[in-house]
Amino acid sequence: MTAGISMITDDKGNNKALIIDLLYLKKANIKAEEVLKGLANLQELIDNTLEKPQQNTWDTAKEKLNKIKPEN
Repeated sequence: MTAGISMITDDKGNNKALIIDLLYLKKANIKAEEVLKGLANLQELIDNTLEKPQQNTWDTAKEKLNKIKPEN
């Protein structure tokens, strides 16, 4: 990866997001062409991203809230 591009991972090491630090790129005088070269494997990163089924529902949210602050 190019300096100024950071990979965000979860605690299991799965790639979740990319952050492009525009201020860093500007200060380091890194041009867009160089950033695009650093993202040459972007499609591979997208294709290899694991999809986790959403398990957040209103009922699970209420359960989590009750664990934090039980009803009286």
